[in-house]
Amino acid sequence: MENPEESMVEEREELMVSPPGGNPYLKKSYFLKPTWQNSSIDELHFKLPPLISSLPSRFEPDTWPLKVNFPGWQQQERNNWKTWVNRMAYVHQSTWKKAGIYEAVLNSTYQIRRQKDLVFGFGEKWCSETNTFIFPWGEATITMEDAMVLGGYSVLGDSVFSPLKTTEVREIHKKLVEGRREIYLNNGQATTQLWQNMFMNSGSEIEHEAILVFWLCRYVFLNPPYRIHSTVFSIAIHLARGTRIALAPAVLASIYRDLGVLKKAIVESNRLDRSSDAVLDQTLKSPLQLVQVWAWERFSDFRPENPNPLKYGEPRMARWDKVDGLEVGNLRKVLDSAGEDFLWRPYALDVIENWCLPKYYPQEEKWVLVGPDLDDELLSFARCLRVCELVVFGGTTENYLPHRVSMQFGYDQDLPCSITRFNQDSYSYIKKIKNVELYLPSRLSEADVSTKYLKWWKQSVAGPKDACEAAVPQKKRSKRTKNKQCLLLRANRPSVTPGFPPKGATENEDLMDEDEQTILDHLKDSVEEDKLTLLELLKYGKKDESFGIRQSSERVKLSGQDQKLASPVAEESSANTMKLGEDVVRIVDKGCASSSSLFEKRLWKLNSRCTRLESLVSELEAHSFGSKFWESF
Repeated sequence: MENPEESMVEEREELMVSPPGGNPYLKKSYFLKPTWQNSSIDELHFKLPPLISSLPSRFEPDTWPLKVNFPGWQQQERNNWKTWVNRMAYVHQSTWKKAGIYEAVLNSTYQIRRQKDLVFGFGEKWCSETNTFIFPWGEATITMEDAMVLGGYSVLGDSVFSPLKTTEVREIHKKLVEGRREIYLNNGQATTQLWQNMFMNSGSEIEHEAILVFWLCRYVFLNPPYRIHSTVFSIAIHLARGTRIALAPAVLASIYRDLGVLKKAIVESNRLDRSSDAVLDQTLKSPLQLVQVWAWERFSDFRPENPNPLKYGEPRMARWDKVDGLEVGNLRKVLDSAGEDFLWRPYALDVIENWCLPKYYPQEEKWVLVGPDLDDELLSFARCLRVCELVVFGGTTENYLPHRVSMQFGYDQDLPCSITRFNQDSYSYIKKIKNVELYLPSRLSEADVSTKYLKWWKQSVAGPKDACEAAVPQKKRSKRTKNKQCLLLRANRPSVTPGFPPKGATENEDLMDEDEQTILDHLKDSVEEDKLTLLELLKYGKKDESFGIRQSSERVKLSGQDQKLASPVAEESSANTMKLGEDVVRIVDKGCASSSSLFEKRLWKLNSRCTRLESLVSELEAHSFGSKFWESF
């Protein structure tokens, strides 16, 4: 194979820092392109909008003059749909898998019970300029990978606008049009219900195409809702013949569009006169259940306690079928303080039984060449990493900017360059990726952020102190209580970088009650946690007090609550060919430096916390309750 023309990832040594906080250190880093260093775009970066915007001071969606309809979100089985799917899948399962829709069709039979407040909470955080959620602790979004893994939609294949070329398929298109016309003439409208009544168990020669038309109109592209529209006929015909169609870009574009509509509606509804009866009515047609499941997968505070066990061969979405979400009190407050709990790569964790890890999450990092020998799974991942335009039915487009959320793919985060003008040839989604070099990070590695990024984040997002305080409701506190809270924060928080608060703590949270015993309980829990962490870490390696310049490190395998030290990764790998299933991937002759180590980061945080606890002793002894604290041990 020819030498690669370019790389999708920029490799360079950079001064980095762990997202939860810590001292900067030099490491070999891997950034998704385009980066500011290699970009020809004039703007250095896009200045994000304020977090507060025109939103109310309290998160109370039930009091907002806003009514939202979700026709694209089915919460219960309707009209024997599951029965129809099971019967047709028995005959056409292999065709659906070849077309890349088998899991997506099965997903439409599951019931994802809607948490309206959760959807509204994420709608508040949406930024339509970047198509990302903006939290105080970082930027994240639902990506093409999420549409592929959770939704079951293919990122590979022909465009949804691919025409029908042969006489045979055009004849089938004509029969579908005639069926729709017959329903319309008899009833005045061609609803999905009447379409199902006409074709389900009919034995019609076009029943296979008809069920796919129903699925596309009822669960994927609802425009208009509950109606059979002829724009999907050609897609259904292609899919029925096993032709792969890239549905993921179109579905994701519709979700981005609706999140933007929801954010705008939330802002506008809060400008309405509350004394009047005016209500803003909005309809969201995309499958927004993907956003809720995305949140369940990544935020522990929202995740249902008992997801369904995943059976062999089931889509990942089956875990959330008929499952009730957790009740969250102050949802905005939880979102604003969830930075350390957020799972950047939930699909890389080998903790779910019968979940097959994707090939693009290797045990050891490596480089691959995107070419004719690359299998579909790895090529799909490459598609998920490329900046492009996503086209929505109706002609509108949405920008897809994965370089802004690199850590969701395992890559380090650099200062994101702004992309305001797309070139159709350069950023078209259907443009083929070939002869391009791609770095695959280890599934065990942790990504970092550049110091330039953190500086920009602090300036563009964190904003003035009063703006951050306005985002979280506060109780009135006495001066004495504030002093005790300050003492507690010093004992229980690491020295974090602005924009990345520690778990469950922000400067605006009420972390303690009036009585002093609460302070003692928090401090005791902190010390006990440090003891456990110290025993756990020292069990696997010697304490390293040198935290200066690093270029490679050990790896830690996460398995439930256990953490075990894995073998170091070799710094160099020679050119060779590795067998992945039945597909061959060419390994590029290039050295791979390990990503930053979870082991070293935790050691650093442990040292930092121990130092702070030691310095706290003198302060405690100076207070009346100091002796009581130490006697409690």
